[in-house]
Amino acid sequence: MALASIFGTNLFQYEPDGVIEFYEEYEEVRESFRLAAEWTDIPLEPLLRQDGVYEDQGERIRVTSVGLAAAQLGIQDVLRNKGLVPDVVGGLSLGGLVASSVAGAIDRPGLMALLTRGEHRPQREDPRAEGIAAAYLPLDQDPEEYHGVRREGVHLGADFGCDAGGRIRLVLLAGYRDALEKLAAEEPEGMINVTEGAHLAVHSPLRKDARDASRSYIEPAPFQDPALPLCSSLERKTLTRADEVRQMFIDNVASPISVVHVTEEMTRHQAQLGLVIGPSPVMNALQYPFPVVFVDSPKALPQVVSAVFEHGIRLRRPS
Repeated sequence: MALASIFGTNLFQYEPDGVIEFYEEYEEVRESFRLAAEWTDIPLEPLLRQDGVYEDQGERIRVTSVGLAAAQLGIQDVLRNKGLVPDVVGGLSLGGLVASSVAGAIDRPGLMALLTRGEHRPQREDPRAEGIAAAYLPLDQDPEEYHGVRREGVHLGADFGCDAGGRIRLVLLAGYRDALEKLAAEEPEGMINVTEGAHLAVHSPLRKDARDASRSYIEPAPFQDPALPLCSSLERKTLTRADEVRQMFIDNVASPISVVHVTEEMTRHQAQLGLVIGPSPVMNALQYPFPVVFVDSPKALPQVVSAVFEHGIRLRRPS
């Protein structure tokens, strides 16, 4: 009867209202943001309110990543101080990195230092513009028909599994913008939606140069063996050693991610209830193999307590 903490991604812009409510009500969240601002030299207001003006997408992603990580860590601290300690953790993209810190594989200053170095983008010779697209696929359709060898310039970026109603498969495609637009034009209207304003083919082989560049500052980082089961989104696997976590940090930028990998592995660890920590528009729209509560505002906390009793979760003592 395990309690799982699930941390979402920064791939999609989120509304900060619930985070601000947590910040105003709980000292743990205020402290998390204060420390994040101190460690990264990013002013607190844009971290909290997500309303900054940025020179490029890389800068926006860095600020968004640090702000979302601060929110997720602060909310997890609120839950922990209420006795809601996870037995297993995992997350998607940025959420996987935050989960690593919650599992004790890297301390918070170390995590924040890596996030501020993230999304370095070396110059590539290929002049084609990059992009991403959200794909809403029929359940009987093989997602591989829309990326890879069958579709030049289009790669799988993320597999979100099924929507909450079990009607469609949600997939993020990443690649060259012209290839994504060509694919969208060939399919029924609304099936493939190329995202405006997104200029990086996230979680795809086109980010290989960024992955290689990040190795130089990720490899020396002080990783430790996780103290909790840490479920990867890059493969269906529980990471148990420091070197595995380090490699996940390196590969994260250029490898496809999967909600299915995370939640199926949590099921193997007997997760009976999941808490989706912090704001994450896409995570809140998905189907899970166990009951979940979306902890994206203080209003969700009574629901968490009720769900713990309803599903017979035996809580761990904070260490």
